[in-house]
Amino acid sequence: MATQQLDTSDEQELARATPVRDALPWTPSALGPGSRWRPEIQALRALAVSLVIAAHIWPDLVPGGFVGVDVFFAVSGFLITSLLVEEIVESGRVNLSAFWARRARRILPAALLTLLVTALATLIVVPSHRWDAFLTEIATSAAYVENWQLAHSAVDYFAKADGISPVQHYWSLSVEEQFYIVWPLLLLGTLLVTRGRAVRVRIGALALAMGVLTAVSLWWSIVHTPADPQAAYFVTPTRAWEFGAGGVLALLPQLDRSPALLRALLSWLGFVAIGVAAFAYGSGTIFPGSAALLPILGALAVIRAGAPDHALAPTRVLRLGAVQRTGDLSYSLYLWHWPLLVLIPYVVHLPDGVFQAVVLELTVMLAWGSKRFVEDPVRRAEGLARRPRRTLALAGLATLLVLAVPATGALHLQHELHADQQSTADLIREHPRCFGAAARPPAAAPCDNPELQGKVVPTPVEASSSPNTPCRVVERLGRVRACAFGQPAPGASETVAVVGDSHASHWRAAFDYVARQRHWHGLSVTHTGCPFTRAVAALPQPARTQCVQWNRDTLRWFAQHPEIHRVFVAQHTGGAIVGHKGLDARFAAQVSGYRTAWAMLPPSVTQVVVLRDTPKMRTATLDCVQKAMDGGQPAARACAVPRALALERDPAVAAAGGPSAARKIGVVDLTNTLCDRRSCYPVVGGALTFKDVDHLTTVFAATLGPYLQAAVQRLS
Repeated sequence: MATQQLDTSDEQELARATPVRDALPWTPSALGPGSRWRPEIQALRALAVSLVIAAHIWPDLVPGGFVGVDVFFAVSGFLITSLLVEEIVESGRVNLSAFWARRARRILPAALLTLLVTALATLIVVPSHRWDAFLTEIATSAAYVENWQLAHSAVDYFAKADGISPVQHYWSLSVEEQFYIVWPLLLLGTLLVTRGRAVRVRIGALALAMGVLTAVSLWWSIVHTPADPQAAYFVTPTRAWEFGAGGVLALLPQLDRSPALLRALLSWLGFVAIGVAAFAYGSGTIFPGSAALLPILGALAVIRAGAPDHALAPTRVLRLGAVQRTGDLSYSLYLWHWPLLVLIPYVVHLPDGVFQAVVLELTVMLAWGSKRFVEDPVRRAEGLARRPRRTLALAGLATLLVLAVPATGALHLQHELHADQQSTADLIREHPRCFGAAARPPAAAPCDNPELQGKVVPTPVEASSSPNTPCRVVERLGRVRACAFGQPAPGASETVAVVGDSHASHWRAAFDYVARQRHWHGLSVTHTGCPFTRAVAALPQPARTQCVQWNRDTLRWFAQHPEIHRVFVAQHTGGAIVGHKGLDARFAAQVSGYRTAWAMLPPSVTQVVVLRDTPKMRTATLDCVQKAMDGGQPAARACAVPRALALERDPAVAAAGGPSAARKIGVVDLTNTLCDRRSCYPVVGGALTFKDVDHLTTVFAATLGPYLQAAVQRLS
């Protein structure tokens, strides 16, 4: 999931230089004699982009294809350091404006064109409820901070519930841009410190500075990645060593006089290392960390070996025209493939096989066109090459023009959101008959109100930006955050607790109604992604450890609240369990985990009430609802999901059916307010039921209040 900003132009630039080497203690790789045409580097680019695209299109075929990122990063570190060292040896300094202008001419034309086309396509073909996330990431990509945006949102359970943005792949481009800014400043700082010293001293100092920073970044990546792998995947400090490793290689002595057979074996070893990582790694690999060493060392081995003239060397394959052309197009191929993967399904539904073929064909066409008519002309423009400041000024202006598109879309979205919120508030104030869950009351005939035909409140745009029912945090104990709802504690008839993951939180609007009707003081103890159970959910670290700790702290918290006699538990169905594979084994482990957790509650808890989990919609359900609304079609029927697909077995309900001598255990099942015998609906009684795949909207949850109250009354 990365891109490459360097093509043959960088090698040609190196080839034109004739550096002074006599004062150096060795001939660095960056200053090797002869032509700088590096077929092995172009082949690495071709391999890397092929792995990345294959992993995105056929993830099961190449599960670790994301290591193409690391190959690109290592190549960038080597080539950029080579260019800078050439300049240092020739002139004794680094011309920052000229360097950054060269990078801008090479990178920005295609990158900004892709962002501009993607932004316009988003406004035209993507439903507006996705605009906020998509346009935000387009803006952060244009500003080259997309990696930090993704690192921030990676820890948010809801961050990707509404789909993947068409520019998510720009995270790697952001990392490289940050490298291009910081790396020459590091070299310049080292030169200032060693000003007046011999060339060999200055080059040695550069090597030392690079080595130290590379080692520190690698250490941090190894330490930080297991602790927070979702964020560590994107952030620059955990990735910097990959560039640094290539930079250090650029300062190592040449291997031109080494035996060709040795270099041939080294080249094969490097390609094998990359291939092993691509096919052995997968979504379960903690990455980058130490796992990234394999593809990085593989890339460095290939670069180090060069293109040896030996019968056993892969040089003939590396020099093939198709390989070299793919490497030359690698940057453009990378830029275009991901937006096509994400956006085409919004335009047309294609069967498997056809979809992948269309994506590949369009990717190649757009990559060739953008390189031929945009990248190359700008890079070769003599007027820009002679005027670095003009290049940088034009780059800034072009970036602002691209940013204007998502800014305009965001303003339109805010206007639409304000209008939607006003319409929702007006409709709720009217208290229309059969609104929300009242259209499908349990154990009663459906209620129909013709005035609600075609109504959808909140709209998908409003729902995607709406939080759960507010809940004020009143207590903290370890990882437990208890928040209050319903009646204030003084004078309340009873204190109850609602416990579980985010599927407990989305019931809060309904519980708030019940609590006020029964004069309860409610305490919500929830943890996103973490059900109340003794089974260990197979979550990525550190979420898994945090979930285990939250469960322990929750039991401690209950021990400190003997006034709580009634506990409501709610949690999502599904999810893997550590140590248990297969659906039946997982389900049995979940049932056992719930029963054990409930048995460990203090004796003061005399009743546990299980809320049967809600159905799950399809990922594209909100898109369907928005499309139906735009076309004046009834969204409920058009976007319904078969009940057999939407409703999973609930292990908590199964656990409630087991023996329990310590306390009374009951079940509340309000599925029929959302589903009939055949289907489950995204719109019921004019109310949008779900804000994403499986979380209730606050508006609909509030309409469940009377029916939850009746169910609780029956269990009392």
